Amino acid sequence: MPPEFRDTIDLWVSDFLDRPTAQAVAVPFGPDAAAVLTTFLEGACHAGTAPADLEASDVSHAFLDHCSQLELPPLRRAAVPDLVAAFLGDLEDAGRLSGGRGMASRVRAAAGAFLERASGKAPDLKRQASKVGRNDPCPCGSGRKYKQCCLGRLG
Repeated sequence: MPPEFRDTIDLWVSDFLDRPTAQAVAVPFGPDAAAVLTTFLEGACHAGTAPADLEASDVSHAFLDHCSQLELPPLRRAAVPDLVAAFLGDLEDAGRLSGGRGMASRVRAAAGAFLERASGKAPDLKRQASKVGRNDPCPCGSGRKYKQCCLGRLG
């Protein structure tokens, strides 16, 4: 990660934690709030994206894949979505990140998936429907066999 990204991340995190609005959501974390937010932004910038240019996919990746790996007690872990969402909203309010409030909404919506990943549960990989055979009717509803309809479109 370029040093200027690291400086920007440190500045944004410290500015947020100094604001009175951040105090309410940061209280459960104590000194760990800065580490959580730093891990989040570092994960979001993983592909060389500047902090000011983050997109929703970067935020989702950082939240679900990086923040869920943090070793936190259960009460702090449950408060991570609110902390990250408040941080993103504050970045938009400060004019540092466009679309921060929309990204905050996505973080709140993904809170359940975050908590599942953070708890260490393996995802359910069970097939929801039966497998379509080559000679079965095509699931697109054409009435033709799968091998003569949509099978060839896959590859």
